[in-house]
Amino acid sequence: MGSDFSKYVEEINFKSQYRNLIKKLKNKKVLIYGAGSFFQYINSNYDLSALDIAGISDLKFVEEEYGKDFLGYKIIPFSKIKSQKIDVILLTIQHYKKVWLDFEANLFYETDFKIFPLAKQNKELESKNLYSPIVLLHRVNWKKILKTKRKLPILLTELDYISKIKAMETVEHNSKKILSKLQKKVRKNKIKVCFTLHQASKWKCETIYKLLDESEHFEPYIIVTIPDVNNPDYPSIKKSHFEQTVEFFKERNYRVIEGYDWKKRQYIPFKKFKPDIIFYQQPWDVQKKQAPLVASKYSLTFYVPYFIANAGNEIEYGLDFHLHLYRHYILNKEIYDFYSSKMLNKGKNLRITGHPQLDYFYLNRDEIDNAQKKYVIYAPHWSINVPVENYSTFLWNGKYILEYAKSHPEISWVFKPHPILKYRLKNQKIMSDDEIENYWNEWEKIATVYETGDYMDFFKHSYAMITDCGSFLTEFFLAKQPVIHLVSSNAIPYNPSAAKIVKTYYQAHNIDELENFLKTVIIDKNDYLKEKRLSLLQEMKLDSCYAAKNIVDDIKQELRL
Repeated sequence: MGSDFSKYVEEINFKSQYRNLIKKLKNKKVLIYGAGSFFQYINSNYDLSALDIAGISDLKFVEEEYGKDFLGYKIIPFSKIKSQKIDVILLTIQHYKKVWLDFEANLFYETDFKIFPLAKQNKELESKNLYSPIVLLHRVNWKKILKTKRKLPILLTELDYISKIKAMETVEHNSKKILSKLQKKVRKNKIKVCFTLHQASKWKCETIYKLLDESEHFEPYIIVTIPDVNNPDYPSIKKSHFEQTVEFFKERNYRVIEGYDWKKRQYIPFKKFKPDIIFYQQPWDVQKKQAPLVASKYSLTFYVPYFIANAGNEIEYGLDFHLHLYRHYILNKEIYDFYSSKMLNKGKNLRITGHPQLDYFYLNRDEIDNAQKKYVIYAPHWSINVPVENYSTFLWNGKYILEYAKSHPEISWVFKPHPILKYRLKNQKIMSDDEIENYWNEWEKIATVYETGDYMDFFKHSYAMITDCGSFLTEFFLAKQPVIHLVSSNAIPYNPSAAKIVKTYYQAHNIDELENFLKTVIIDKNDYLKEKRLSLLQEMKLDSCYAAKNIVDDIKQELRL
């Protein structure tokens, strides 16, 4: 849909809704929540002056922006909402249901704020979203609901829980039928396995693909699609990026399918490609008609995350996406115990296999250990001002490390930024377009700048890494070389596996500590934590695991091969 919502506002009869909303909110102090493309369209095409608007909030606004102007409205960062003298939070988000539920039931439960959507979806659209209430209402614990004072948020919470259970049951029912069908099919025909992703840099299933391709029983494909985001500036939603990703795989002789129709501007349902198994690599921004819940009707849904699990947060295990999978492959037992203790399905679909990204070390151990170590990698994360992760430390060290690299030309530097760091720097107004371009150009003068997917060769030839990226903390661990870990004071906790690994790294919380480690570890090459790191690597046995074979063996076992 992009940023043109003209057809949508007609479908929901927004003009009539807005007239009624003005009457409802008369003499009410209103806070706008949601500063994205939907709000910007409404603000540009309709007069909102009839509402008494105190300001606008959005997760992208940081505390330093408090009181500044955004499209004529006072910026109120999310953390400041509860302190505002307002009556109503008005959700100016197109798909507002989950946010409404979270605000009502969790975030603003103890306040007197009323929560309203600016534009309600019509009944037909509502029926396609949220819960399918008629199917679910009979499961509600009405005694619990009727005893509470604020019945709506509790009811919505209950419905949300029941809908998750219902979806899990649906996927399980679908998967049994599909598996039975495939067990018969594999005796005569090849099983079509499709890997779907948005970015070449997130391709971490090469070893699985190759093993499947070598087998007489399977025919693997890559489906390139785009993420379901409304921001036209988001890098991987652009046609040029899509075409580059397609070309990346074609050049490497993968079988490639295009999962997005650029002429019609439509996502192509995966059913059209007749997949038997679909591997996902990203749990967020998956378009509904391409998501596991829908795909479970005609294929088995598998998941290998593009990152090595590191966060102690539900983004890795607790999304609806994770409950709609037939298989979720994970690194080790520590992560299994951690996830299963928190997942609604108790980890029923989890399987411990290792991660295929680490197969590189299993398959090339001697070569890696004996390779010339000539690079230092600087790999900054993208998560600037992101409440969910907040790993990024770029604000306090990004420019410093560039200047340090300039002053040490005797070092062969590799600049390996996260693929969307540029976008985030611009989105958060940390740097202007010119400043971003200049920063990258300065690195290109003194280093190898590498932003694509095949980076393991740099790992093999590097004697140190400087990073705040989560996944690299485990990946580079297997290289046996030191890491200067740039630590954010606002980062979410690590899971038990990653927490053990980072204790063997040199943790820099500020410039003084960073400067000290740069001299000790990089210049003097005094890796005094090496024995501790190697001992932990031996204990965890991460480099003695062939994940791709474990995953393919699991598939074969399910198919009774």
